[in-house]
Amino acid sequence: MDPQSAPGQTSPAAQPEEVEESFRQALLRSHRSREFLGEVEAAAAHYCRALRQRGLAPERMLIDAKRVIEQTIDGDDVLLAERAVESCIRHYYRAD
Repeated sequence: MDPQSAPGQTSPAAQPEEVEESFRQALLRSHRSREFLGEVEAAAAHYCRALRQRGLAPERMLIDAKRVIEQTIDGDDVLLAERAVESCIRHYYRAD
C-alpha cells in the first residue's frame, strides 16, 4: 500500500490482489466496529472501480464483490454486506 494513500485505498498501480485484500481488511474492521463503515465503503468503491477498469461487466463485478463479502464476513453482517454492495454499484457506474 502506498504510504500516502488514505486508509482503505491503494495506489493507482495496485495489483488486483492488493485491491481485493484491502477490501477484505476493511470489511473485517468494519464487521468488528461500526467506526470503520466509511473505510469499507471507500475500499468497496476502489475495488469495484478497479474491476471496471479491467473491463469486467457489471454482472461479473457484482458476483466478484459478493464473493469477497461472503468469504470475508460469512453472512454474519447483512447491513455491512448491503452497504458494501451498494457502494460497489454506485462507484462502478460513477463517471471518474
